[in-house]
Amino acid sequence: MNGSHAVVFSREYPPVSVGGTSTVARDVARGLTRKGWRVSVASTGAGALASVREHDGAVKVYRSGVPRVYDEHTGLRDESMKTHRGLFTAAEEAVREYGPPDVVVFPDLFCYPEAAAMARRYAVPLLNILLQDFRGITPYDDGAHQVTNGVSARASHLLALEEKAIRGSDHTVFISNALRKAVEGHYPDLDRPCSVVHLGVDFEEIDEISGSARPGDVRSSLPSDARQKALIVACGRLVPVKGFSLLLRALSETATPSHLVLVGVGPQEERLRRSALGLGVRGRVTFVGDVARRDALAWMAAADVAVVPSLWESFCYVCAEMMAFARPVVVSSVDSINELVPTDEYGFRVPVSGPLGDRTIDPEDLRARIELALTDRRTARARGEAARTRVREHFTAERFAENLSALLEAMTGVAGRV
Repeated sequence: MNGSHAVVFSREYPPVSVGGTSTVARDVARGLTRKGWRVSVASTGAGALASVREHDGAVKVYRSGVPRVYDEHTGLRDESMKTHRGLFTAAEEAVREYGPPDVVVFPDLFCYPEAAAMARRYAVPLLNILLQDFRGITPYDDGAHQVTNGVSARASHLLALEEKAIRGSDHTVFISNALRKAVEGHYPDLDRPCSVVHLGVDFEEIDEISGSARPGDVRSSLPSDARQKALIVACGRLVPVKGFSLLLRALSETATPSHLVLVGVGPQEERLRRSALGLGVRGRVTFVGDVARRDALAWMAAADVAVVPSLWESFCYVCAEMMAFARPVVVSSVDSINELVPTDEYGFRVPVSGPLGDRTIDPEDLRARIELALTDRRTARARGEAARTRVREHFTAERFAENLSALLEAMTGVAGRV
């Protein structure tokens, strides 16, 4: 059988699209297949009780059923243990049908136990694609840090898992320079090899959505009065670090007739709904939930202004994708977003104050940038086009795949194609 075999572990894989993990897993899998690797993905089907097998082009996806997406409890529970066992079982099924792996990759930190077990079982390298700095995001959590597919944990548990994964993997990939600087600063004695491989946008997908009827379709799904207003779109997990509560406060002071669409789900949803009601903007906000990826992209493409008010970001796919659609982006000037939007030439940057773990944005600063993007259409259009050019030149899925494949070839001593 031609091609080296990479097994990828991720609890999320499209169309399950809460947060960026599913997008990273997809881009890892698809990118490696384009470089000649045989790729199988061990993932879950949230809400499904039976395991299923799917094809995503040349990628084989083995899904283990799990009972729920979010879990309100902390620590090890039966649901979490079942998820780990199910993922390992799904990967073993892939090995039976596809052959032993040459490398194991996990872009989902919570999959470290099963990924490490498989790498040891077949004596192959283990690659950790680290997507977050939990010291940067957990201070904003309301209680336990809640993530998808039945896992929640205290910050101390997350940091212990992060360190174990970094020290237990053969190589760690950071998805931005900001993330590498932050995490390596936590482990000054780290002796494991690390590198930076920026994530990238799939422009074929972006251009397909742009040229389709989907952006118009999603916009027409809004109430009739909302369709006549400027459309503001924000996407991401509904958790405190994403800054959506600050966005609602800014919206309440925005004079330009506008309507906000929030794409995503998360433990803060009910609180955000109550906040919108209390601020008097409930009729100006639509929560669309966890939609299929193509619909999420359609909302981005339909936006008059895209907003990313995060207090920490390790790369921010959403920002890069909105830029690729040539949307004028209003963004917090933090961490990796500064690598995507280094100056106001590419967007409307909002200052952030406070140290890591205690950052905030002045809603008035956010409102002013949103208002400017909505009213100065010439400047907004120019910055949107510049943003698209920047992403095309520096942050593409093809570049990500090339760099990742080259790294795996160096780790395994074999190329994707045999």
